[in-house]
Amino acid sequence: MSVANIPHDPARGLRITQAHSRFPADLVNVFVQGMFQTDSLVDAVAAELAGSEGAGWQAVNDALTHARPTVDNAPPSLEALLTPVMSTPPWFDAEQVRWGAALWWRFWISNQIGLAGSLRTGYRFGDLNKPQAMNGRSAVMAAKRYEETARWVLDATEPGGLVPGRAGFSSTIKIRLVHAMVRRRLRRDPRWNTAAWGEPIHTSGMALTGIAFLILPLAAAEMVGIEYTDDEKEAIRALWHWVCYLMGVAEPLLPHTIDHARSIADIATAVFAPPDEDTRMLDNAVMHNGIRAERALPSFLRPALAPVLRPVISYGIWGVSNAIVAQLEEHPDNPQRVNHPVVRALRPLVARREKSRRKGELGSDFEIAERQRKGVTTALGLIDAAPHALHPREAMAATR
Repeated sequence: MSVANIPHDPARGLRITQAHSRFPADLVNVFVQGMFQTDSLVDAVAAELAGSEGAGWQAVNDALTHARPTVDNAPPSLEALLTPVMSTPPWFDAEQVRWGAALWWRFWISNQIGLAGSLRTGYRFGDLNKPQAMNGRSAVMAAKRYEETARWVLDATEPGGLVPGRAGFSSTIKIRLVHAMVRRRLRRDPRWNTAAWGEPIHTSGMALTGIAFLILPLAAAEMVGIEYTDDEKEAIRALWHWVCYLMGVAEPLLPHTIDHARSIADIATAVFAPPDEDTRMLDNAVMHNGIRAERALPSFLRPALAPVLRPVISYGIWGVSNAIVAQLEEHPDNPQRVNHPVVRALRPLVARREKSRRKGELGSDFEIAERQRKGVTTALGLIDAAPHALHPREAMAATR
């Protein structure tokens, strides 16, 4: 579909015209076209699985566990989905991606700030947020959705976990299936407005979401004083390039370079619709219900303290993170200008830690990552968080 043939929306048309005046026309056009394109390979699998019994889902699990695109009882479309990712393209460097995952975990607090911004990317725009708003899980079950996303991030960024047969690879393909299941349901929803919003969970939205996990944590790291060499940044980019590829992002919208990734993010900000009432609703959900902090307490105390503790802790974490991300967005070319009190407090601590790291006192990149990941896993365990990322079968049912 060419830009000339996309459904007309006057407000979006004006935004596209303005984007053409600021960014390369070919990339703007690819991005706009992507709003009306989806991942046809996984959509075909979702269509077959929706009508199958448990054997179809078991076949998916078997294929991912054994790293074989063809297994007994698998829907015919599964092989077409898995063959390209299991054979791995020639540009894929498993060791570079493994190193990039370790580097991404250099300092978990900057990752948390970046994660908050990455999750908010999905609902800050008044058209991109519609799958979440209409799905209902993000509003009704904001905390569980955060926990499930955190579990997927832990899987996807485990060093060595993104090769076929490993947990990160399997979890990422399953999230791709989650998107297809939600998309399949939304396409049958009479409320869905393709002309205004594009296709449900479209290619451009998927690209932006994946890219956010690359550029926002990097910006947050620079903001607090974490230093990466060019080779280290390239390894982190390779990690998220591979994740985006596994998620089904179209080739022109993959983060081929960090500058290319930033250009896509800038175009998204120009083309997508501004925040709306659904943005405020979803923001409010995570601010008041985003962390199930009461689950760290004995069970008999939870009912009484949850109404107080959950909004206080949720606002403390998400409110601070969102405020910092907002300042980062104000200073995209110089994160050091961010002046939030939490950031000011972190900078001297990070400076001392970075000095120790450069001396080798913190161990290797992989040892640092293991400790950082353990801290996050422990925190999730304290609140009895969701044990794994959302399974595609769970995504088949709407919550409202």
